[in-house]
Amino acid sequence: MSLWLIIGIPLLFLLGLFMNAIKDMKRLEKQLPKYKEKIRKIPEDEDKTKGH
Repeated sequence: MSLWLIIGIPLLFLLGLFMNAIKDMKRLEKQLPKYKEKIRKIPEDEDKTKGH
């Protein structure tokens, strides 16, 4: 019985994390189109110079 608790509780915790992440992703997908025009485009040459 205690073995099932040792295995089951962390698995339920991980399952809850994954379900919460999926729910947040779906919520973000609905909200992102509103903010798409506010995102600033970075020119490609500017992006390469910041990495070095």
